[in-house]
Amino acid sequence: MSTIRTTNGLSGFTKRSESEYDPFGAGHSSTSISAGLGMAVGRDIKGKKNNVIAVIGDGAITGGMAYEAMNHAGFLDSNMIIILNDNQQVSLPTQYNNRNQDPVGALSSALARLQSNRPLRELREVAKGITKQLPQPIQVATSKIDEYARGMISGSGSTLFEELGLYYIGPVDGHNLDDLVTVLNDVRSADTVGPVLVHVITEKGRGYLPAETAQDKMHGVVKFDPRTGVQQKSVPAKAGSYT
Repeated sequence: MSTIRTTNGLSGFTKRSESEYDPFGAGHSSTSISAGLGMAVGRDIKGKKNNVIAVIGDGAITGGMAYEAMNHAGFLDSNMIIILNDNQQVSLPTQYNNRNQDPVGALSSALARLQSNRPLRELREVAKGITKQLPQPIQVATSKIDEYARGMISGSGSTLFEELGLYYIGPVDGHNLDDLVTVLNDVRSADTVGPVLVHVITEKGRGYLPAETAQDKMHGVVKFDPRTGVQQKSVPAKAGSYT
C-alpha cells in the first residue's frame, strides 16, 4: 500500500492486471453502477441468476456517470443491488448530508425492514404483473398510488431514486449490523424484478479518534502517523513556475 498513486506503484482505482479481484478497469470515480449494470446485462444474456452488487459513496454518486447508470438501470429494469454508503461528507440531494439527516433510529430501522421485507416485495411484483394487463389509465393510477404509499414509509430522499426507476430502501444505520444484515439478506433473497438501492448511513472514520474529531482533515489524506493522525507536510514541487 505504500506505493499507491506513485510512479510504478499501485493504481488508485481498479486495475485488472493488478488483481484478479478487480472486476473492471477504471481511471476515475462514479463507475461502479454502470460497471455493475453491464455485468447484470451479461448475466441475463447467459441466463444466470447470480446477484450483482455495486457499492458507491456519497461523493461518487454526485458524478454524472452515476446518474446516467441509475437511469439506464431503471429503464432496463435489470436485477441489481446498489448500496449507497452515505457518510455525510458531500452535499447530496437526499437531505441526509452534513449531519442534518433525519434520525436513523428505531422508526427508521422498522421502516427499512418493512421496505426490504421479502413477502411484501414479492406481493408488490405480483400486483405489478396484474396491473400490466389492465387499461393504461388504471396502470398510471396504480403506479401513482404505489409511489405515494412508498413515499410515506421511505426516507425523504427516496423520490429522486424512485423517479430513476430504483426501488429505494432506507435509510439504514450502517453501524447497526443486525439491521444491515437483515435488510441485505431480504434484498438478496427476494424474487423480484428491477434495481434496488439500499441507502446506508455511516460515520466516516468511525472508531478512529483522529478521524472522528477532524473529519475535514482526514477526508483526503497524505502520509500520516496512524497513532496520532498527524499528517506529513507535503514537499514543495521542484519544478519551476511558468507563470
